[in-house]
Amino acid sequence: MKTLLRYVKLGVIVAISGIYATPAFADTQFPQELSKMVAPSDDGSLPDGITFVDQKDGEIPLNSLKGKVVLVNLWATWCVPCVKEMPELDSLAAQMDGKAFRVLALSQDRGGAAAVTEFFEKNGIDNLDVVLDPRGATARKMGARGLPTSFVIDGNGVIRGKLEGIAQWDAPDVISYFNDLIDQTS
Repeated sequence: MKTLLRYVKLGVIVAISGIYATPAFADTQFPQELSKMVAPSDDGSLPDGITFVDQKDGEIPLNSLKGKVVLVNLWATWCVPCVKEMPELDSLAAQMDGKAFRVLALSQDRGGAAAVTEFFEKNGIDNLDVVLDPRGATARKMGARGLPTSFVIDGNGVIRGKLEGIAQWDAPDVISYFNDLIDQTS
């Protein structure tokens, strides 16, 4: 009898798990290509004092991009998964050109702008700006645990999601997702 009861309990658990694993119960907030993205548990406010450095060593506050949807991608030239997704990020930037959107690929390289410029030239990355997080301050403030880590920020400056790992950034559903975010904040 105890054995039968164990099997019944196991069957109920499996059945419930199967129900919640169906697409009807999936989080449809993000497209399938961004299924690993997690929405913030708080109000999604940007931490204070987040800045990045441009190619000319000018410090720029992230909140200066308010009004645009921003994809912040923390990466490095020595990070194999980061390198793998760079062409998709470049393609995304090209497809979204002229819209209230920006891909901010923040390099964590200690070699600075020269290392990133060389990498971009060598790999045909033509649509991304050379921007840096030289001391990893932005990565720490935003809670990145590794590379690559990406954050989607809407036009109101609210973090909509965080993704640890790579994604297919130029997939049609992802492009639609970003266009919808632009429409929501314009």
